[in-house]
Amino acid sequence: MIKIGLVGLPNVGKSSLFRFLTQKKSKEDIKNYPFATIKPGHGIMPIPDFRLEKLAQSFQSSKITPSVIEWVDIAGLVKGAAQGFGLGNEFLSHIREVDLICHVVRCFVDSKVEHVEKNVNPLRDCEIIQSELILADLQQIERKKQKLQLLQKKQPEQAEKELKILTYLEQNLINSSTLHQLKSTIEQKNPEWIPIIKSYNLLTIKPAIIIANYSQEAEIKELENYAKIQKKCFFPLSVQAENDYLDLSAEKKKEFETIWQTANLSLLTEKIKELLNLKVFFMAGPKEVKSWLASKGMNAKNCAGLIHSDIEKRFNHARIYNYQDWLVCPNEKQLNELGKVRTEGAQYIIQEGDICHFLFGK
Repeated sequence: MIKIGLVGLPNVGKSSLFRFLTQKKSKEDIKNYPFATIKPGHGIMPIPDFRLEKLAQSFQSSKITPSVIEWVDIAGLVKGAAQGFGLGNEFLSHIREVDLICHVVRCFVDSKVEHVEKNVNPLRDCEIIQSELILADLQQIERKKQKLQLLQKKQPEQAEKELKILTYLEQNLINSSTLHQLKSTIEQKNPEWIPIIKSYNLLTIKPAIIIANYSQEAEIKELENYAKIQKKCFFPLSVQAENDYLDLSAEKKKEFETIWQTANLSLLTEKIKELLNLKVFFMAGPKEVKSWLASKGMNAKNCAGLIHSDIEKRFNHARIYNYQDWLVCPNEKQLNELGKVRTEGAQYIIQEGDICHFLFGK
C-alpha cells in the first residue's frame, strides 16, 4: 500500500489534515501546543474516482471498492531535528518509511494557536523543513562513506564506485538541491546509479508535495509563487473549514450546499499518482467494481499479482478494454465486435483506465 507522510513544523495543522483526509471523527490528538502528536498516526483514505460509480451503474454491481492510500501523521519537526532537537532521529526514521512526503505549511494566522517560530512565515517554514531533511541526508551519507572506507581493501571496485556516487550526492545537497530534483539527471546520465541510491533510503530522494493550510486565499499567494519557482507540487486546503463542515449534521450540510463546496480530493490524488508514477486499472462485474493502484511500468502478470499471488503464478492471459472506449460504447459485446476488447499476454503493460479480466490456469 502507498504511504504518504504528513510532515511539517508543530502546530501547522497536520493532525487536523489527517483527520479530514481519513474522515476520522476523534479530535483527541488535535492540540494547539508542540508535539501533541508523538507516535505517528495511521489512517486509510479511499481514492475518489468518478469512474467507479459509472461502471457500477452499468454493471449493476452489488459492491464498489476503491483503491486506497495510507496517510501517516508524523510528529512535528523543529529547527535542529537532524542534530536531535525535538523528536530528532525518531521523527526522521518515520519519514524514511513513507513513499511520498507531504509538507504541510501553515499560512493561516490565529493567535490562539502557538507557532513554534513565534510568527507565521510560510517560506521560512518551508526552508526549515527542507534544510532538516538535507542535513539528515548529509549525515547518512557521511556514515555510509566511513563504512565504505573500511571496506576499500576487501571490495575496492564497489567501494570506489559508491564513494563516487556519495560524493556527487553530497556536493549537490550542500548546494541545497534535493535528490528528487537530481533524479531525472541521474537517470539520463548514470542510470546504473539509481538502484544503489535507492538502497540508501535518503529522505530528499522521495517525491514531495506542499499542502498550504490557509484560512483566506490571500495567505497562500507567496507560497504558491515559491512552489512554482522551486518546481514543487502545490495544493491549497482550508483544513479548519473542511473539518467544520465534516462535523455538520446531514441536514446542516444540505443548507450549506449552495455556499460551500468541499475540496476536490481527486485533484490531490491525481497529483500523488503523477509524483509516484502510478496508474489505476479496474475489474468490473455484477458482484463488484474495484479499482487498483499499480506502478506505470507494471505488466499484466504483475498487476494480476496485486489481486492474488496465485493469479500471478497461474496467469494465462487477460481480456482488456479501456474505460474511454467503454464510455463511448458501454456494452462489452459491442466493444468486442468493434475490436476494442483485446486478448493480452503476461508482458502487456496495463494502461491507465484499463478494465481487466484476468484468466489463469490450474
